[in-house]
Amino acid sequence: METRQTIRRHYKKMRDDMPSALAARLSLELSGHILEWERYRQAETVFFYYPLGNEVSLLPVMKDALFQKKRVAFPKTDGERMDFYEVTDLKQLKEGSFHVMEPAGIGKLPVNQEPDLCFVPGIVFDRAGGRFGYGRGYYDRYFADRKVGIMAGCAYECQIADRLPVHAWDVPMDYVVSECGIGKNHKAVR
Repeated sequence: METRQTIRRHYKKMRDDMPSALAARLSLELSGHILEWERYRQAETVFFYYPLGNEVSLLPVMKDALFQKKRVAFPKTDGERMDFYEVTDLKQLKEGSFHVMEPAGIGKLPVNQEPDLCFVPGIVFDRAGGRFGYGRGYYDRYFADRKVGIMAGCAYECQIADRLPVHAWDVPMDYVVSECGIGKNHKAVR
């Protein structure tokens, strides 16, 4: 059986080797599915991530959420800790830890305003809601004891495996969104 690190390396290489024009086109297709998704349209508070390299870009969705006056937040890391901060303009993001764009020292989203919808990056997902990120556990720790309306993993179809060797502490996704559509993970338990 492959180790988690071997699986991560395989899928990360596959994503990183994708031509950037293809990644941009697939990201637009994926964003189109989200913009039409009733769960997104009804959400008032949405957590995003800013893409790094060839990660799925949700830029059209981010811009729409801000235009629609949804509460929008992005993660910011500090050591082993990650918190989400509200932004009202993408210009409030600057390069931070791991070269990821993150909020530039603005107010933390209050705990009573947990997201209706959270878009989560990952290196690989499975059809049951399993997710492998970069292996640092930021998202798993942050969401372990928090209530979230919907967790939606974002990936290209080539990043979706049938089954991953997940651990009990790996926070499952409720949905996985790809350029092929939005799949509900019936085994996700929270």
